[in-house]
Amino acid sequence: MDTAVGSSVLVRAFRLALSVEGLKPKTISDYVREVERLGTFLDGRPFETVTGTDVREHIVNLGDHLAAKTVREAQMALRRFFQFLVQEGEIPKDPTREVKLVRYRVVPQPIYTDTEVRHLLAACDLQTPNGVRNRALVTVLYDTGVRSAELVSMQVPDWQRRSVLVDGKTGMRDVPLGIASIQAIERYTRRWHVDQGILWQGKKGSLTASGVHQVIQRLCGKADVADKGVHAFRRAAAAQMKRLGMNDSDILEVMGWSSIAMLRRYTAKVAAELAQLAHERYSPADAL
Repeated sequence: MDTAVGSSVLVRAFRLALSVEGLKPKTISDYVREVERLGTFLDGRPFETVTGTDVREHIVNLGDHLAAKTVREAQMALRRFFQFLVQEGEIPKDPTREVKLVRYRVVPQPIYTDTEVRHLLAACDLQTPNGVRNRALVTVLYDTGVRSAELVSMQVPDWQRRSVLVDGKTGMRDVPLGIASIQAIERYTRRWHVDQGILWQGKKGSLTASGVHQVIQRLCGKADVADKGVHAFRRAAAAQMKRLGMNDSDILEVMGWSSIAMLRRYTAKVAAELAQLAHERYSPADAL
């Protein structure tokens, strides 16, 4: 079989396997892009001949023009590809296992403080339909830490179970809602006459991720709070869950993460504060 043809067959099989696993098209595209980028670096050599040295040279080459975090993500994609080849019996061992993952310093990203969230909630005029909706939006964003795409995918929640189904980056998942969120959503759905279908509505139909961003942007201006973006609520939610003592495995479940690395990344900005709180609670000397 022609080398290029053989490699393309393996890439196609990998893409299909990722699709069967239920990964989102964007995620699949990112993984396949990294495999194809390695193929270009190999200049026609078949993937079955790749060694740990080849992978290292490719990673060094990527590091010449990409950020360390992006290079690490490329490594993770290649690890998944070669693990797939091992599972399929195409190669005897995974060459990426011989290569350590690139380390990079986490740059703390902005989050909304408790005070800022309170100001945003106070800026919502509950005498108006938009104000009722906006208060519910902010409450749910801070309470659940859902991504913007997940937020706009929400349908009317399960009132008894106090949960809502979302669809986003990691597929369909059930997200728990606190009492404050349920009350805010109930008030909103009653005021907007939403009893089924997509939950969040605007004047011209269902809200989009862009629409949510505009709502938050306007609300930040009204509340005199720096606009840190919708995703800052996700970071704030993770940090607050840690402060309140929720264990890591439960936070991962609520946030839709599979790796503790994501939790550390999202709480990087408050890492010192969280460590101080943890030490106050679990001080060895104080326990004597």
